[in-house]
Amino acid sequence: MNFEPDDGKNPDFTGRFDGRHRRILARAGRLFPYNALVNWSEDVCDGITIMRPSDAPPGVIVAFSGRGLAPEEEPTPTPYLARRFSRALGLDGMPIHWAQQVHGNDVVALREPIARGEARGAGHCDVLVTPLTGTAVVVQSADCVPILLAAPGVIGAAHAGWRGSAKNTAGAAVRALEALGASPATLKAWIGPAIGACCYEVGGDVAAQFAGDFVRRGCGGGFMLELRAANVAQLEAAGIPRESIRVHPACTKCGGEKYASYRRDGPRAGRMISLITRL
Repeated sequence: MNFEPDDGKNPDFTGRFDGRHRRILARAGRLFPYNALVNWSEDVCDGITIMRPSDAPPGVIVAFSGRGLAPEEEPTPTPYLARRFSRALGLDGMPIHWAQQVHGNDVVALREPIARGEARGAGHCDVLVTPLTGTAVVVQSADCVPILLAAPGVIGAAHAGWRGSAKNTAGAAVRALEALGASPATLKAWIGPAIGACCYEVGGDVAAQFAGDFVRRGCGGGFMLELRAANVAQLEAAGIPRESIRVHPACTKCGGEKYASYRRDGPRAGRMISLITRL
């Protein structure tokens, strides 16, 4: 298969990928629905790209940011970028819980409110869930798969790279929301921009941890892995109806510099914030 190198441009995900990218998206679409092509909006506020699905439940804000860079003196970019993103969303002062992500499937359930304006780390984990209103949970990403979830009375956020996906982080998130009283059949899930099978080449040791449906031979001797499809399958296996799962179609590596991609830019990649809250 022929894959184009990144050209540094920023194609619109609804129409300007070339023919090869379209064929890749079409093949992936047989594994899971790229219904996101007609279900997402994109705005820019205070220089921050905001991507939102059109089907968020009433009173729930679901949003994914474009690429952001924190000042070098910040010990971690997540709280800084999360506060900036919440302001762009009109949520200035919203309490924010964030995770010190470790590429695993550990969950933290948040039951105690925090002060207005506070951004509190929840410890080492990759899934945050809460029944609280008026508080946001966030994860950061730069190629990995960000997942936001909501059902009546609960919300959650998960971060799944290949290690987390191999450990079924998505399924762990659904089980944690079940423990808070949510039925999986009532859950909705939104997967934000992540690296696509067009660009995510892995070695045989990584590919062996995923079913054949999610792996193809690459042109460079490795394997092309579709992490988003793997996570959709895990969410569906955990009980979320396929029609309740939305997937943003952009690949963070070849989709242009408004997306953060560690594969493309290394330590200069910046990070994207995925945020969900119940008002």
